[in-house]
Amino acid sequence: MAMKVRVEVTDEEGMKTSMEKEGDLQTEMLKQLTIRDVTRFLEAQLSPLSNLNPYDSDLEDLTIKERLASFLRYDERAPKEWFTSSELRRRYEAVFEEDVRLSTISTYLASMHSEGMLERKGSRAKRQYRVVPTESVAAPRAVHAV
Repeated sequence: MAMKVRVEVTDEEGMKTSMEKEGDLQTEMLKQLTIRDVTRFLEAQLSPLSNLNPYDSDLEDLTIKERLASFLRYDERAPKEWFTSSELRRRYEAVFEEDVRLSTISTYLASMHSEGMLERKGSRAKRQYRVVPTESVAAPRAVHAV
């Protein structure tokens, strides 16, 4: 029997992040892996790092994806409109003085798009992203399990 688990977290800015698992959750191993993945997802989303402002904390301890997300949300040097992965890579490397492969940037942008943080347009060869605008009124933090 196939089941689908979807967990969604909405932060105080109205930013939604979700994860989905699908499969035969009657199988004990899949059930355990799903519980582990949901737990890790919730820990990551509900930790202070998920609402990190780069000016309040040390970015050295973050993963590249966490630094990228923080950079896109908070940094004045981040693109404010549509951008390509190449453009973001150049800006990221200039700010963090760290070389990052373009494929790494592209992977994280695709992930942030599927999590609802970024909008995406264009063909694969000419793909562009932008940060999803947040609502002017902050929404209360909520966790939904469906």
